[in-house]
Amino acid sequence: MGRLELVIETDNVSIFSPKFNGEEMTEFEKFLLNNGNYEEPQLKKDFDAILSAINKIQNDCGARENLFRLEGGCIKAIPLFIEWPRKRSLGTIRLYCIRISERLLILGNGGIKKTKTYEKDPFLGTIVNDLRRIESIIRNKSRIVHCDYDDYEEIKHILSTINI
Repeated sequence: MGRLELVIETDNVSIFSPKFNGEEMTEFEKFLLNNGNYEEPQLKKDFDAILSAINKIQNDCGARENLFRLEGGCIKAIPLFIEWPRKRSLGTIRLYCIRISERLLILGNGGIKKTKTYEKDPFLGTIVNDLRRIESIIRNKSRIVHCDYDDYEEIKHILSTINI
């Protein structure tokens, strides 16, 4: 169990992140801590691209669909583009999230993706499965209160109050 914490709020977007019971940090804070110190230029560039996308989302245009890599349904990943050529053995950094709308985003966790798909990596697969479970809770709650994801105020209230 846990809650969604509001981690960033601007005129463009409200960004939440899961914080599970017994944890001191949100999943997004864990991602920043675990992935922000790579020496390898390729991984550093991926991490910087993620931070740049989040900066653009919060300060410029909100969580536009075209800023995210599709992972199935509302589950997305940042960064959208990976520069090629690159050392395949090194992998790429991904941050997984739930894009509710242009104004609501949930940042999860992520890490280095060394496998062809996230499902083949136990750590990344768990992150995405947790986000899918959270999205299902949000969708069910929104159905109960008869609102859709375009109702910013109501969905934001749901995100602020649900137990995950």
